Amino acid sequence: MRLCVNKLSALALLRHVRVSGEYASAQVCGLPEPDPHPQHRWTARIIPHQLLGLSDPPSSSRPVYVAVPSKGARPLASFFKNTLYLSGLPEGSFLRLGESLAIPCPELLFVELATIMKPAALGLLGYELCGSFCRDPLNPRSGKVTHGLSPVTDVASIRSFIEETHRLSGTNAARRALLSIEDNAWSAMEATIALLLKKPVTEHGYGIRRIHLNERQDNPWELVRRGCANARVPDIVLDDCPVGFNYDGRGHLDLESVAAAAENKDELGRALASLRQKYVDDRRRDRELAAQGRIVMSVVSEDLFDHGGLDIVILEALMASERLGGPRAKDVLPDEVWDPEETRARQRLIWSLLPWEGGESLGPC
Repeated sequence: MRLCVNKLSALALLRHVRVSGEYASAQVCGLPEPDPHPQHRWTARIIPHQLLGLSDPPSSSRPVYVAVPSKGARPLASFFKNTLYLSGLPEGSFLRLGESLAIPCPELLFVELATIMKPAALGLLGYELCGSFCRDPLNPRSGKVTHGLSPVTDVASIRSFIEETHRLSGTNAARRALLSIEDNAWSAMEATIALLLKKPVTEHGYGIRRIHLNERQDNPWELVRRGCANARVPDIVLDDCPVGFNYDGRGHLDLESVAAAAENKDELGRALASLRQKYVDDRRRDRELAAQGRIVMSVVSEDLFDHGGLDIVILEALMASERLGGPRAKDVLPDEVWDPEETRARQRLIWSLLPWEGGESLGPC
């Protein structure tokens, strides 16, 4: 079998091979013609549906998205949804993954998905492709997130790809989405906060464009020679303000592991020691960054789920920035950000992006 899947099918396959490590052996290729060989015709049975994000074999209501190089090459089975590419793509726009399957390169995939994803979902996808985390192929909203991976592209590469294309659907939406994306996100929740910071107020964000993610902040030598870390890496820093943010999720200080170990004295001791070590390191991190002139605010999941919770954290950060000699809070964020209707719309957007099933009815993921 030979098949180039695209759009949502390719995204699921890309997530699978990133986690498995198979992406490292992907090779640039041309766009192949679909071929069911050694079968004589396409049937749902021969499609590796779980690799393509489907829990059941494909059907007309659960299609496989396919890219083809000519009208005559379109597979006509009812469970295929074809995209025809005759021209307009730069060289190296497709990747072969093993003998059977190919996908668009990450830059083309981002543009393709701009035609079917809502802007906020596309923004989060950009953070995933340009970051070191990967969502679950079958359950991207609330499934397991894998961390510590190599990014598959970056913002500059996607932008360059867009400029090299000709009359390709999705480029305008992709170009707009890139304005709210930064490289080097380490987690999905960190990416969500960064996206909200950068999105324009007209799209229910805060409109703070100049930020960086996981950028090394070197400690002064006076601290390093006394045993402090060489550097600290806050999740998010605001370029024009002496403040930043760290997302501390439920797993960061793992209280559940302490509860689980409560019946075993040795395990409980280890769990408590690990918890204490993390807590102490966090406090030292905060002090060392403060010594550099940067206050880093912790964001917890409750801040995102509580109505207006993230608004409070952002305002606290900007008030601290102002007192540290940064710009006035009202000069960083326009008054429209705090309009009651706008805050309600922003909270609905936040809920729609969070990893819980209730978000599905609210919005874009």
